[in-house]
Amino acid sequence: MGSMKGIILFCLLATVPATATKELPIATVHIFLKEDCPIARYHTKTLSKLQESYAKEGIAFRGYVSTSKASAQSVAAFKAKFNISFAIEPDASLSKAHHLGAKVTPEVVVLDRDGKTLYQGRIDNTYADFGKRRRVTTSHDLRDVLEALARGEAVEPKSTKAIGCLIPIAKS
Repeated sequence: MGSMKGIILFCLLATVPATATKELPIATVHIFLKEDCPIARYHTKTLSKLQESYAKEGIAFRGYVSTSKASAQSVAAFKAKFNISFAIEPDASLSKAHHLGAKVTPEVVVLDRDGKTLYQGRIDNTYADFGKRRRVTTSHDLRDVLEALARGEAVEPKSTKAIGCLIPIAKS
């Protein structure tokens, strides 16, 4: 009777399609935003376009609204207002931002499937400083990182300085 259980188990396993096992993304882009940050608002369209372009390459996007006032309702309204195409959730405790070392919004942290940081910093160089927008964007840092990942190449640079609204430091 024991061998019959083995045969049944083998038959059950053999009928499970190979696609049933969910493969981890090659990388995940963690995006830190604030609903009232003008630079974060500006970049929502770029971020959604990047998500749509690189999802098929196995790159996932996760957004966090890192402010103590963030709620499920306010985040849902922000997502709808700016047509954000990726998952976004409140980070009212700021734990996600502090865990990944995000200091401003918008800031991105790209992790590989093992959780190793591949890139951290700005989306592009549209802003030279807070309130100082360039006429022409000359460096598309996040796009270049995603393109390198999609081609299986090393990511360079590993970090850039993000310009934006400060994420508060956790109170001890």
